[in-house]
Amino acid sequence: MRIGIIATAISAMLGLSAAPASAQTNAPLKIGVLMPTTGVFAVLGERQLKGMRFAVEEFGGAIAGRKIELLHEDTEGNPSVGLQKARKLVGSDKIEIATGIINSAVALAVGPYLSSQKIPLVLSNASADALTGDKCDRYVFRASYSSAQITKPIGVWMAKNAPKSLYLLASDYVAPREYIAAFKEGFLAGGGTIVGEAYPPFAKTQDYGPYLAQAKASNPGAIFSVFFAAEALTFVKQYESFGLKKDIPLYGPIGLTPPVLRAAQGAAALDVVSPSNYVAELPHKENVDFRTAYMKAYGEEPEEFAVMGYDSMRFILEAVKARNGETADRPGMVGAIEKVSYVGPRGPMKMAANHQATQNVYIVKTVKKGDSLGFDVIDTFPNYEDPVQGCKMQ
Repeated sequence: MRIGIIATAISAMLGLSAAPASAQTNAPLKIGVLMPTTGVFAVLGERQLKGMRFAVEEFGGAIAGRKIELLHEDTEGNPSVGLQKARKLVGSDKIEIATGIINSAVALAVGPYLSSQKIPLVLSNASADALTGDKCDRYVFRASYSSAQITKPIGVWMAKNAPKSLYLLASDYVAPREYIAAFKEGFLAGGGTIVGEAYPPFAKTQDYGPYLAQAKASNPGAIFSVFFAAEALTFVKQYESFGLKKDIPLYGPIGLTPPVLRAAQGAAALDVVSPSNYVAELPHKENVDFRTAYMKAYGEEPEEFAVMGYDSMRFILEAVKARNGETADRPGMVGAIEKVSYVGPRGPMKMAANHQATQNVYIVKTVKKGDSLGFDVIDTFPNYEDPVQGCKMQ
C-alpha cells in the first residue's frame, strides 16, 4: 500500500497520472457528420447517412470501449452553411473526427478549416479532382472517388471495346466537365476519336432534342454522356424516344441509370454501359454478406452512395480500433487512417499517398433481371489508384 502511495505521488509530480487517458478512452467517440438532408442533394445525403449508421451498428455501436456518437449537421449543400456547421461541431460539440459532404464546393470550404483545427475529415463523396490534387491536405481523406478515378478507366476500356468515334454530351457545370476531361484522356490515348461535344445548361434544359439531333448528325459510333438525378431521368428517356437508342449505343457514369432512377426510366435504361465503384450484384463474400444484412436492416438494396457512406465510417472506425480507442493524438489518427486496409462491399480498400481510396473500378451494363433491371459486371480495373496529379502533402 505504501509503495502504491509513493508511486502515485511520483506520477502526480511528473504529470504522468493515468486518469486523463482513462477518461479519454472511456468518453464517447464524437464523430461530426456534415451531410445535406434538405435541398437538391437531400436524397443522396439520406442514403449516405444510412450507410454510416449501418457501419456503426456493425461495430456494435462502440469501439474500444467507447460509445460511438454521430453528431449530424445539415449543410444544405451550401458552402457557407457547411462551414458554419463545421465550426459548431468543433467549437460546441467538441468532435474529434469528421465525415460526410456530398458536393465539392462544401468540401473545399470546410476541409481547410477542419485541417486548421487538426480534425481529420474522411469525405464520403465530393469528387473534385483538386481535393486529391493540388488542394490535397494531410487531414483530409476521400473514401469515394475523384472524377478522374471513376471516368478515366472507362475511357481506356472504350478505346479497346467500343466504337472508335464518339460524341460527348454533358451537363454544363464543374463535375461533368471534370468527368469528360478524364474520360477523354483515357479514350484519346487509346486511339479513339471525338467527333463533337455539347454541354446543355445545367438545371435549365428540359428538351434535349436539339442536342440529340446535333449528335446524331455527326454520325458517331456511340455517345458518352454525363447527367445526374432528374437530368439523367429526362435525358435517358428522351434518348430512347428520339430514336437514338436503337442505332447508337449510350455510355456514361452510373449516374445515368442508378438504381434510384431505373423504375422510372424502364426499358430506356437497358444496355447503357457505365463505370462504377460499386453495384449490389458484386459476387465476393464480403459484399454478399453486407447486401444481405443491409437489406434486412433497411428493406432495400444498398447502392453506391450508401456504400461510400459506409466505407467513410469504416475507415474511421478501423483507425480508432487500431489505436485502441485513443484519438487525442490527431497526427497519430491521420497515420492510422493512412494504414487502414480491408476488404469490404466494394472489394479491397486502402488509402493512396494522396489520401484517395484505392479501389476496384467496375465496368457494368444495365440489363433485364426478371421483372426488373440490374447490373452485369463486364470488366474490372482492380485496385485502381487515383490518376490525379499535383498533390504535395504538407
